[in-house]
Amino acid sequence: MIEGITMGWSEFAVASAGAAGALAGLLIVAISVNIKEIIAEAVLPVRAGATVASVVAILIGSLLVLLPAQPAPVLGLELLAVVLSCAAFQLRASRALLRHGEHGPRGSLPAKIVLTLAQLVPFLLGALLVCVGQPSGMYWVAAGFLIMFVVAIVNAWVLMVEILR
Repeated sequence: MIEGITMGWSEFAVASAGAAGALAGLLIVAISVNIKEIIAEAVLPVRAGATVASVVAILIGSLLVLLPAQPAPVLGLELLAVVLSCAAFQLRASRALLRHGEHGPRGSLPAKIVLTLAQLVPFLLGALLVCVGQPSGMYWVAAGFLIMFVVAIVNAWVLMVEILR
């Protein structure tokens, strides 16, 4: 049963869900306040969408961890579906970055693409480990959430402040 894998993770999941909900609200406000500037750029609309998708993935993933009495493979498959759905948005953002480039310091474009995609790796690995019943998978899921939070907060800053410079 899932209790063995998620035992002790409910408080982390509750905190993650709450933080993701708050960050999603902040992102929506940032996007709506600066919508003219965001739409004027070729890359920013898909980056904004990818950022929202990351936060929603954390929110949904956290809520799935809180569902009681699920077998580990079921939770793992659910988490896998969430991270793969999020990956579709990240791939679209990466393609837009490659196609249109982006202004910024030399060498920043490859770093942005790597960070956009690499942030999902721990979450993906964790979901796969949970699928096969490995309790260590939850640590990888948690690491993925934390990395995705950091990337989303940086992107929120860009959408709120840096876009106006």
